[in-house]
Amino acid sequence: MDNSLPKGLERIRDHHPRIYTIVSPPRCSSTAFSRVFWEQPSVRYYCHEPFEVTYYMGQGLQEVVEKLDAPIDLVELKHVRGDTDGRALVIKEMPYQVGERFPLLAGLATKPIIFLMRDPRLNISSRIRKKREVGDSPFFPLVETGWELIASQITHCRNEGIPHLIVDSSDFRNSPSEVFPQVLERFDLDYVPETLRWKECAEVELDNLEGKHRHLYGEVLESRGIKPDLELIPPLDWFPEERGMRDHVACCLEVYKGLRAAEERVRGSSGGHNT
Repeated sequence: MDNSLPKGLERIRDHHPRIYTIVSPPRCSSTAFSRVFWEQPSVRYYCHEPFEVTYYMGQGLQEVVEKLDAPIDLVELKHVRGDTDGRALVIKEMPYQVGERFPLLAGLATKPIIFLMRDPRLNISSRIRKKREVGDSPFFPLVETGWELIASQITHCRNEGIPHLIVDSSDFRNSPSEVFPQVLERFDLDYVPETLRWKECAEVELDNLEGKHRHLYGEVLESRGIKPDLELIPPLDWFPEERGMRDHVACCLEVYKGLRAAEERVRGSSGGHNT
């Protein structure tokens, strides 16, 4: 596969002098993490999962470019006054949606790629509950947990010498004043405690699928800041054995443990989520 940037993506990168890229499995508090970047004075634009339409709707790269060409303008959404002339862009994406096009997404990033993660027993159980909430089957393609692909995408960055860092959701939610200064320093951005607070913006549309996933974002859009991760971790036998779900969660847990020990991980004093 040719991983050079197509002209449309080159134009996106030319237009935005700084592009911050966040890659995260589902239900890892990635939108909340992104909202801290929204509050940065130099950040004006946000694009939410532009590759979503390729995975769910079979659309092509041109539609991805169209999403990137029409990001959310954050000027009126900021709690902290921003630079109205700023052109920095934040892109948030999921491993399975970008899939084999990950090198293209990596090519857009002008700074280290941020890989977010969360204990898989938490992020996968949360996704199951959200599926049930709207009457969907709790069984979904296991690639959609994001764990196998995020591991391979991190390996790709290591092999290609692409700067990146790994952040655990429990770390940034339970120790935000320790984690975010370390993260923002990597981006030459100033840490200001006020960026951990923000406006409610329930009217903002993040869903790309005609409302199908709108229910996933209500809580974070109605929130006013980082909330601690206090959810209890379910035991492995909470997960159904059918279709290999329980075995898959066990495998993801091993990947997670390996990434928590990785040198690229930004550490907080919380030590992670209590089991």
